[in-house]
Amino acid sequence: MAQKNYNTIHDFLDDQSFKNWAFNSRLSDVSFWDFWLKNNPHKKDLAFEARDILLGINFKKNNIPEEKIDFEWNKLETKLKKIQQKKQKETLPKRNKKYTFISIAASLLLLFSVGSWYFFTNLSKVTHKTAYGEVLELKLNDGTLVTLNSNSSISYKKNDVRNVWLKGEAFFKVNKKQSTNAKFWVNTNDLIVEVYGTQFNVNTQRNKTKVFLQEGNIWLSLNNGTSKKMIPGNYIEYSSDSKKILVDDQLISSDEQLAWKNGTLIFNNSTLMDALHKVSDTYGVEFDFHDQETKNTLITGTVPTTNLEICLNAIKKSADISIKKENVKLVVYKN
Repeated sequence: MAQKNYNTIHDFLDDQSFKNWAFNSRLSDVSFWDFWLKNNPHKKDLAFEARDILLGINFKKNNIPEEKIDFEWNKLETKLKKIQQKKQKETLPKRNKKYTFISIAASLLLLFSVGSWYFFTNLSKVTHKTAYGEVLELKLNDGTLVTLNSNSSISYKKNDVRNVWLKGEAFFKVNKKQSTNAKFWVNTNDLIVEVYGTQFNVNTQRNKTKVFLQEGNIWLSLNNGTSKKMIPGNYIEYSSDSKKILVDDQLISSDEQLAWKNGTLIFNNSTLMDALHKVSDTYGVEFDFHDQETKNTLITGTVPTTNLEICLNAIKKSADISIKKENVKLVVYKN
């Protein structure tokens, strides 16, 4: 955390916590620097310039005067008129045609370069990704809080943090924009979640998208062309392969859906196969069943996800099974 005076850009660039704030990579640093900037408004410009350097934005939108753009447009327009006049005469030598084409191409290239640098850089994507067994908390620039589960990622364009693409699982606490009532979208391969400000969980693992709404209201735009409104407690599973909703339940408790945020998995009469799928998604390990009927063994209980060995020991005890490592897989045997 900042414990010194920040009088130059290098003071900011050399500070790791400031870098974490710039890249939204650590929630505690984001909160600290948001508070620091609020209480040091006279250093905001310097801090934002340092942030832009870290993000690779070394320019300002107004660096190119409008007069320059107008001048180039007028010059291009004049050249186009000359070409039209010369075409009508049909006496233009080949050599002049060649130089006229080169001149027009150069003008177009200049016009393109004037705006493209800012445009394409501003549309470049930012991606946050977690490894197996890792949970990451993020605060987006609009104030939205995101908790990203293991082996997951979210991406968004630098100029539009309220339109994100999700792979894996994440919990969103969307900051509602009272002044503009701006929407927030979460895109997956199966559907689009559309909200204004609410709390919900999205999981895209196992070739389908699961959405649980904790608070507020959201709309789902399914890729079969239909839409679905959700209310608090609603749990939806949708598959783009079958083009239909597989599960549509109203849950009494959110514990089972959101337990991963606290480092646990909750099973409520879950099959052993479903339980081990969750372990696979968390740690990236693969399971095989020596006895196929064991897949349907029902288990109930809470297991920690902070340590794979402890997690598997809890499941083995609950389901009365043994698990042995064979080659690259964990094989399940009934006792």
